Amino acid sequence: MIFFEVAGGPYGAEPVIRKGGPLLAILGFLLIPLIWSLPIAVMTAELCSHDPHVGGKIHFVHKCWGPWVGWMNGWFNAVSNVFDVATLPAMALGYLEVLIGTTLSATQRWWTSFVLVAAAVVTNVAGVEIVGDVSYVLCIVVCLPSLVLVLIGTPELADFPAQADMQEVMWLHFLTSLMWNTSGFDDAGASAAEVRAPAKIYPKALGISVALVTALYVLPLSVGVAVDSAPERWHDGFLATVGERLGGAPLGFALSLAGFASSVAQLNALLCTSVREIICMAEQPGQPVPACLGTVHPKLQTPHIGTVLFGLVLTLTLQYHFVELIAATVIFDCVSFIIQFATWIRFRWETPADENEAAFRLPVGFTGVLLWSSGPVLLSALVLFLTLSMGGPALYGTVLAFVVGAQAALSLSGFIKWPKS
Repeated sequence: MIFFEVAGGPYGAEPVIRKGGPLLAILGFLLIPLIWSLPIAVMTAELCSHDPHVGGKIHFVHKCWGPWVGWMNGWFNAVSNVFDVATLPAMALGYLEVLIGTTLSATQRWWTSFVLVAAAVVTNVAGVEIVGDVSYVLCIVVCLPSLVLVLIGTPELADFPAQADMQEVMWLHFLTSLMWNTSGFDDAGASAAEVRAPAKIYPKALGISVALVTALYVLPLSVGVAVDSAPERWHDGFLATVGERLGGAPLGFALSLAGFASSVAQLNALLCTSVREIICMAEQPGQPVPACLGTVHPKLQTPHIGTVLFGLVLTLTLQYHFVELIAATVIFDCVSFIIQFATWIRFRWETPADENEAAFRLPVGFTGVLLWSSGPVLLSALVLFLTLSMGGPALYGTVLAFVVGAQAALSLSGFIKWPKS
């Protein structure tokens, strides 16, 4: 599930090459896991194993900073999750169009996206075990074509472009696309209460996922840009076109099918974690979230009301473009990541090393935690700065989300007694 919460293979990474160029994109996928993904994974493993609770980061922030910061973190995560999950039907359509060899009309795209969302809702209501089993099988399905692409295309690496055109880089879109493709390790904490032996499982699963995600970006995309280094041709689903050039129609078909399957699996996994974060918000004291969203089906033991409602909200975003959705979700994520790393830093400052000896703890001191946190915090601050400096819809949307979230809390604070902690 972590694999699909983050990436699901190299599918959907085409915008990174289009916005930053081939060389800068590959360097980004090599470096970003070290300064972005790995610290997020370590933070998640440590906090989840210390206090395995449904909702993960939502619970940790509320517990550490109280209801106000907890609500704003949860609100920004909820908005981000809507856009994040909405990227996946859009990504699936890119590969589906390559698969069927035709461009879908706006109406066809909307209805196809609606069917995919509806199928994910039904699967999630049926049970988290089914989501996990589907993810396990599809993980194998989506990795095999990429492996074949790398094996066939390795000789092409001699033609890998060695120069980057920094003048043409669209920095905000490049960074947000790069960060979106390597984000999601913190979402693993949403299911912490349903994982056996989290102190043992989380560090292992997150470590494997970071390595697997990095390899499945760098190797296939390196082969791809060696075959065709023109950034303007790297549209959604272009990796399948590269596969067809190298391995003929069968490999192109396999990559298109794998890209489509990856999108569906990610939709399943992210819907699962997104709804559990909403449940956590509904359970926290003093949060302006209806308690009914956390209601669990008496037989299936799944949050059926929250899942269906989240699916209905998703239908409002199905007309937006893939890159627009990526930019929106990363901007809201950046605010949340700054809060999350502040939570990890405070946790380390206040928690003795021997308080929970069974939990995973990164073998560094407080200064080491500050250094591990600096990369994601500075990168998040850079994206927010670029957003503010560019203005336009991204700026207005961010400000609007903050105002709406703050107003929701303030308008309800007179009716709810907010606890001190």
